[in-house]
Amino acid sequence: MRRRTIATTTALFTCVAAMALTACSGSGSGSDSGSGPGASNGPSAARTPAAATPAAAKGPYADLTGGQIVTNSFRATRQAGSLHLKAKIADAKEGPSTMDLSMDHKGDCAGTMGQGKDTIRIIKTGKVMYLKTRDSGNKWVKTDTTSADSKELASSCDLNSFLDSFKGDDTDTEAKKGATTTVGGRTAIALTESDGAEHYTIDVATTGKPYLLKMVITGGDSPGTMEFSQFDQPIHAVAPPKSAVLTG
Repeated sequence: MRRRTIATTTALFTCVAAMALTACSGSGSGSDSGSGPGASNGPSAARTPAAATPAAAKGPYADLTGGQIVTNSFRATRQAGSLHLKAKIADAKEGPSTMDLSMDHKGDCAGTMGQGKDTIRIIKTGKVMYLKTRDSGNKWVKTDTTSADSKELASSCDLNSFLDSFKGDDTDTEAKKGATTTVGGRTAIALTESDGAEHYTIDVATTGKPYLLKMVITGGDSPGTMEFSQFDQPIHAVAPPKSAVLTG
């Protein structure tokens, strides 16, 4: 699989989560797992294996190699105007990082980010962000994106930057075709490749655009899972009611 791209993606994700919690520490980051504005906006893209159906010569993308499918998938995902990312990475240095976030190319976002035991909820719409932590008393803290810390946190909502990590030289790899499966209700083909101690599996949609639906990394320093869904759908980054926002 495109090793440099995958390594860059997982590293970027871990860095974003760490940066978000550090930038928010001045507001008192803490655990907050409740539902509400910015929580997961849709069904989890849980991978549900179908009956063992090898992607043989007459299967999905029969005229493409596994590497070509991966290349097409990364290209299609980069072109998405918005998406929802649900991820968990266990980085050897930074510890566990999580993200359950909808993002678009305008830089708006809604969801949660966490590292270790700390989780924040975030809504960004335009140049304004709303943050909720355990220490904010179930209220949202309003901030703009002009301060240094706010700029760093706002960058975690930048879909363009995240998808840049999927850019490579578009060189097809030696990914192997696997079985067909279902991810979040969509038919997909699984592709696999190993690089030393790291083993990669990605599920690529076989209907509609060949979006990357799920990536699983096992072994190595940053094992984890990334699930992608809700491509090109509105992300509903809406400011909370004034009564739910801390004042003064």
